[in-house]
Amino acid sequence: MGTQIEKKEKISTRRTYLLLSRSLFSLLEEMPFEKITLIQLCSHSMVPRSTFYRYFEDKYDLLYYCLQTFFEDTNLDQDVLYLKEGKGRKFVTKLITTLHNHKASFQKICQLNKNGIFMDILRNYLIQILDQALNRLKQEGCKLKISQPIFTYLLADLYISMAKCYLESQEEAAEAFVEYVCLFAERDFFAD
Repeated sequence: MGTQIEKKEKISTRRTYLLLSRSLFSLLEEMPFEKITLIQLCSHSMVPRSTFYRYFEDKYDLLYYCLQTFFEDTNLDQDVLYLKEGKGRKFVTKLITTLHNHKASFQKICQLNKNGIFMDILRNYLIQILDQALNRLKQEGCKLKISQPIFTYLLADLYISMAKCYLESQEEAAEAFVEYVCLFAERDFFAD
């Protein structure tokens, strides 16, 4: 009997996370992040406010959860962080494919949030996520040649710039864009 209750709770929890995440991104298509209220999030997701607070402190915490989930799914290891061939290409492909599959939505989100605090929040959260990944890699013996704060800031900016570039470009083929990014990461700029 206890296992069934735990299973129901896990399904209920996953459902709540999913509803709130989807609602956040749906609302981001309609208005800047700073204008989204908790009342709107709860109403849109049909999740009671008390339930929201059971899982998240505020909308910033929800946004952080969404980003963290995406990056955890990519398994941020050394090769991914360094954009080395193979795993780095897989990460760039996943990022660009995700953007491509929902391009109109992400374009709206970028457009509505280009003058607000959203991009700064996004950068800061990415820095935190990358910092956590690097701290795990340090425990495995990985060492950076440059300072970790500089590395994480520049890498977060690279990911954001890559996403914005794709969303603003006229490039329709995600595969071609991934190839360009990988050539850039390999510093293979010019034809012979």
